[in-house]
Amino acid sequence: MLILLILVSFIEPLNPASTEIALKDLSEGLLLTDGRHRGLFLQSRYNEIEVISDEPGAGRNVILIDGNVLFKECPSGMPQRVIVIAPGQTEAALFESECFSGPFNTASTTFMIAQDGFLTEYDLRGREIESWYIGEFPAWAAAADDRICFTGETGGLRILAIESGEIMSLRMPGAEETTYSRISSGRNGLFLAEKSSGGFTVLDSTGNIITDNSCYYYPSWTPDGCILCSYLEFSRIFPASGTILVIYPRTGDQDIIPVSGIPLNPVSTIEGKIIWTDGASGKLIGFNVQPFPPLEYHSATDDPEGYIDVPYMHQRWDTPDWFNGSWSCGPTSCVMTVQYYRMLTPDSIWVSYPSKGHWSLWGNYIPEEYNFLGYTYDIWGISAPGDVWVQGAHGFICRQYGGAVWNYMVDFLNQHEVSSAWAGTSWSTLTEQIDSSYPVVCSSTVLGSGHIIILNGYYTNHTIIVNDPFGDANESGWGSFYNGKDVLYDWPGYNNGYVEIGISQLFYAQAQIPTEPDTLVDDCCKGFEKYGDCRYWHLTESGYEGNAWWTWSTGALPDTCIAMWYPFLPGTGDYIVSVYIPPYYATATGIYVIQTSSGPAEITLDQGLYSGEWAVLDTFHLSDDARLKLGDYTGEGGQYIAFDAALFSPTGTGISDGSGSAHTDICLFPNPCRETAYVLLPADNEGATVSLYDTSGRLISRTSYSNCQSTVQIDVSSLSSGLYMVKVIVDGSSNGIFSSLLTVCR
Repeated sequence: MLILLILVSFIEPLNPASTEIALKDLSEGLLLTDGRHRGLFLQSRYNEIEVISDEPGAGRNVILIDGNVLFKECPSGMPQRVIVIAPGQTEAALFESECFSGPFNTASTTFMIAQDGFLTEYDLRGREIESWYIGEFPAWAAAADDRICFTGETGGLRILAIESGEIMSLRMPGAEETTYSRISSGRNGLFLAEKSSGGFTVLDSTGNIITDNSCYYYPSWTPDGCILCSYLEFSRIFPASGTILVIYPRTGDQDIIPVSGIPLNPVSTIEGKIIWTDGASGKLIGFNVQPFPPLEYHSATDDPEGYIDVPYMHQRWDTPDWFNGSWSCGPTSCVMTVQYYRMLTPDSIWVSYPSKGHWSLWGNYIPEEYNFLGYTYDIWGISAPGDVWVQGAHGFICRQYGGAVWNYMVDFLNQHEVSSAWAGTSWSTLTEQIDSSYPVVCSSTVLGSGHIIILNGYYTNHTIIVNDPFGDANESGWGSFYNGKDVLYDWPGYNNGYVEIGISQLFYAQAQIPTEPDTLVDDCCKGFEKYGDCRYWHLTESGYEGNAWWTWSTGALPDTCIAMWYPFLPGTGDYIVSVYIPPYYATATGIYVIQTSSGPAEITLDQGLYSGEWAVLDTFHLSDDARLKLGDYTGEGGQYIAFDAALFSPTGTGISDGSGSAHTDICLFPNPCRETAYVLLPADNEGATVSLYDTSGRLISRTSYSNCQSTVQIDVSSLSSGLYMVKVIVDGSSNGIFSSLLTVCR
């Protein structure tokens, strides 16, 4: 079996706000940024620190043109912009737009911007010189001779011939599937393209590969046309030492520069001296840097293009107190994904952080042995310093390697009924999966550390929404705080002001998507909960909508396994409550308990009398707190007892707002109708939500209106002839809930 590891987070990661990264050496001093590329600083020759920009992203796209410093800023709530600072002059904005990539170097004293499918050249006064249509939104570009090299939408490389406008792909097998994060051009007419997963490719202006590798990190050009980079050696799962290399791209020859420590981001100075960031301390070696002033972190508030809500777990602060989860990003991300599909039952433990502590529902699955669907997770794997060995998800996924093994992550997800496989590295794969309501497991690098995360949303400008099991890397103290849900990172190469991650591999994670509860609550619905040890729960593919859960009945209390159904009802009223009995694994006489408006009611049902059909429990008066319960205690052990869908069907029009008085005075017209019905709202409304149900109480549609309209319409063109119920919840009205029957005829 092919074994591929992802290097997990450092045990004590660098503080990104104080990590010193050298960018460019100028006659006035050294341009610097922090570990997040959040600000841009100048360390003068007189040992003074100057803040050039404190805006997000200012330290990422920095280029030099004839002594001018150009960089991009991404201020919160404002358009992105290109800033130029000329020697002895104040800064000026050369370009502004809501979203773009750049600035990028050209072969002359101009710069390029990528936006709306075009690459456009501008002079240092911000005037447009020339534009080329490329049909994509690249992350990075650079020019050499008469060609422009840029990253394609998939992350691969393209070459644009400036005169003809012809676009060609990189001439290398598999290059289209490789994600590149940045491109630069050297004096020798070559392009240097950095891979987001590590390594780089050097190519000439016609797309021919000069050299390619996946072992070296942080490549950059030296003034004489060589490549400066780091070669890192790893101890188990994190860098332990390394060397700096000077590579001659045309010949492949190398000069080795031995250094102590972990050399990151090496840069050649004007004097030919090499300086770098020490990976252990975050300090710059070879240059005395003053402390950076603190920079605030601002998050975006706009609505994303795609988003799904995935339950969050922190690898340190949702796992048992005795367990150091610093190496458990892979197992934690996989368990988060499994719980998006509601597979495992809660195994609650009390964890002490954040103070005053909290209950963690699934943290015990990370280091402890458990059984699910017939598989026992009892493989021992190493975790954290000191050679601590644990079982559970961590032992299965990490084993003797410490870091997560990709193939074992895929196996783990598949064994938990989540279909998984390697998915490449393209942006389109991510967006397609999110648009289909599937989360994506991602092997990435964050702040230079290998890391497994969950991608669960995206913006069109290539900012992604992430469940990071280690916390929010945009903020200081990454890993020390419980702040990793729905954080914002930038896709490789793109700069929208957030931490830029690398992408090594994406993984599919597909199963039946949990639906919102209404009057029908299936076993894959968010209104269905199961409790009890996972080893006693079994899955069958013979139930309503394709599957159901079952276990063995018990002859003595208490219940070992319990299922709960929580419906979303149109209002208080009388409902016929039914349960679906699958054709297999249903022979016991179950004891159902339903919470009615007047208290709990108990009903016994012999499941063996039904097969693949609905069984009516009875009619009950229910309110908003209605819930149905079924345990595995029946008084007789060893029989099959099934847990599938439950249906709460309103008996008529008497649905009320909870005060006991039914409202049927909402005006529907025409009634009967054929294509469209209209609802007349009360004059004092401040908005409304209109829901349409069939006679079984099943939700068909629900639409919210935020403005104060007097009339809204319901599209019934796709419905068959019959009787339907309309429920209207009105904001600001003295009577909040209304309902009435609507007849559709063809």
